[in-house]
Amino acid sequence: MAEEQSGQERTEEATPRRKQEARKKGTVARSVDLNGAIGLLVVAMMGPQVAAGIAQALLQAVGTNIAKMPRDISPATVIGQAQMMASPAAMAALPLALCLCAVGLASNFGQVGFVLSGEPLKPSFEKVNPFTGLKRMFSRRAVVEGLKATAKLALFSWIAINALQQDWDKLIGIGALPPQAAAGVLGGVIHNILLRIAIVWLVISAGDYFFQRKEVDKQIKMTKAELKREMREQEGSPEIKMAQHQRRRRLLKGGMVNKIKEADVLVTNPTHFAVALKYDRSKMHAPIVLAKGQDMLALKMREIAADNRVPTVENKPLARALYAQCEAGDYVPRDLFGPVAEVLAYVMKSTQRTRQR
Repeated sequence: MAEEQSGQERTEEATPRRKQEARKKGTVARSVDLNGAIGLLVVAMMGPQVAAGIAQALLQAVGTNIAKMPRDISPATVIGQAQMMASPAAMAALPLALCLCAVGLASNFGQVGFVLSGEPLKPSFEKVNPFTGLKRMFSRRAVVEGLKATAKLALFSWIAINALQQDWDKLIGIGALPPQAAAGVLGGVIHNILLRIAIVWLVISAGDYFFQRKEVDKQIKMTKAELKREMREQEGSPEIKMAQHQRRRRLLKGGMVNKIKEADVLVTNPTHFAVALKYDRSKMHAPIVLAKGQDMLALKMREIAADNRVPTVENKPLARALYAQCEAGDYVPRDLFGPVAEVLAYVMKSTQRTRQR
């Protein structure tokens, strides 16, 4: 919506502040399939033991309660006997239930960390607007989710049918077996089906998780105007200024002077931002950011570069983008390869001309 109103495309990677705001609103990458696949795998692994425990508990409860069954049977008596038999079965199933809860919490935490947001629960007209609902129903995301669900259903059905065909001889002869042996054969067939589906689902859900991360990253991208507005807001924040002051002192103590000496070029804004870059084709797959600074630190970096004859190139858009997207030690993002390559080529040509003179 904002993209349409501003007429700009969301081409800029989200800043840390933007990502934090998205997390507060509950916009995080999460794969429901991953939770389901891990849960099914746990059921497949623990199911046989838990089922045997439940069967044994029920048999013991039935044997104990039949002898105590009153002759006059009433609805209350039936309910009481059912509760007495169900209680041991529930206790036998408790380890599986607790394990599923623990695995579900661990899976969610592993995907998104600790996120507690009430934003999705707030009342909003958009949530009850039928036109918005129809738009969501026929959106690209809804179509993709529908196709994924259909494909998974077809795949899991094929896996189940294939497993049944392989165990068909066992199932045909199940009627001639004693009840306990028949239950064992049937349980083995079900375990085989669940385990196969769980493994395939786990592989699919891992891919789905990375797809969801890519979708969220795309969703929270910023327009150039949004990036500029956020940078202006941060420049005026007392907390940001204090953090910048502390960072400036830390960098000066931590050998920033030596890093700038090693740089091939210092890209500036010209006064608000400065980013020191280095590129060694024989050792690096991309240019690397050695140091960066803002305001007073940027001016100090310019002085250090001038004292050590490090070329300085003024490029406002590139300096802002590098400062927003990179930290010291990061490789230059792929979308900035072109502008950075132009700057490095310009510096190289200028250096060659100077040497020829």
